[in-house]
Amino acid sequence: MIRSFSTVDTAGKEFEAMAVDGDTERFLCLLDELETSKELLKSGFGHLQEIDMGSTFYHLPHQLLASGFERLMKCYIAVVRKGRDGAYPDRAAMKSLGHDLESLLETICTQHFGGTERPLLKEDLTFIKTDPVLKDCVRILSQFGKMGRYYNLDVVAGASHSPINPVAEWEELESRVEDPIPYLGDTERLHRDYYPRVNSVLIAKMERLIRAIAMQFTLGGHADQAGEIRKLSGVYSEFWNLRDDQFGAVDYRRSVEILRADADQWIKRSDREIAESGWPSRVVSKTEFSGEWPFRCDRVTVECRDGLFHIVNIGGYDFALNGSARSKFGLPFAHDAGVAVLGKSVGPFIKMARELSA
Repeated sequence: MIRSFSTVDTAGKEFEAMAVDGDTERFLCLLDELETSKELLKSGFGHLQEIDMGSTFYHLPHQLLASGFERLMKCYIAVVRKGRDGAYPDRAAMKSLGHDLESLLETICTQHFGGTERPLLKEDLTFIKTDPVLKDCVRILSQFGKMGRYYNLDVVAGASHSPINPVAEWEELESRVEDPIPYLGDTERLHRDYYPRVNSVLIAKMERLIRAIAMQFTLGGHADQAGEIRKLSGVYSEFWNLRDDQFGAVDYRRSVEILRADADQWIKRSDREIAESGWPSRVVSKTEFSGEWPFRCDRVTVECRDGLFHIVNIGGYDFALNGSARSKFGLPFAHDAGVAVLGKSVGPFIKMARELSA
């Protein structure tokens, strides 16, 4: 079959619409599928970062992540086999891979993981095989993809097999990552600290898995006579470029993009305007702060108005530290605007603001 095809290669250059057949069409479809997997994973992370006390819709991030990982793993296996065997897997071989993420990952580790003479790749392989949190993430997403998507309907229909509730298992995983008991009774801390911290840990594990697979495209040492692995490597460049200290710190939320689009509506004040406002304030720098620095800027100003409204100025813009400041002045929270790292608490700065009014 010959058909027209138009897509974008990994360097950002457009493949002109052209008549293609055979392996060329298969490669272009593989490229498109790999791009799709990346967007599904990023969207899944973004929706997972939205989970908190007010939003517990796990089904969407689970579905996006399960599909994204399955597509990524199958694309990787397919292109490695093409380089090794001289042909892409046929329909029967592709179908035999199934939908089990645990099985797919095991196939990658045992049959398609190369370059382990490099210390980093060897560490990645050990991480994939032994990290208990990652194993649980993959297991639950795998169960969701196979049987958990229709848990409620299975219960209603009286399914003969024991229905799998991926939400309950995920919440149990969350509690193993961090004990929620110290946060109970404090809704603000649950919303502000607990869920972001837990989600940061879980996403960090999955980001490292993605980076490990992505780096195989460049450092795996696989046979690649047609140069297809090399051509596909750029699709996941934003993941194989992640440093260890960036795991769990990337903000994937669509809501942040929307809020940033309205940045021209944010309240901007200079250091001089803050000083002349008359409200008590304190400048804090990352170098002098002894705890975990939560902001994406190395210097902020904490302010307290009327002993009640707690504000932090980041990069020249005002953000709310508490609900009172958000309601009174219409300021976005720092985490919601993406200027503070999810999973890193602004609690110490709220305490600073309170102390300013003492």
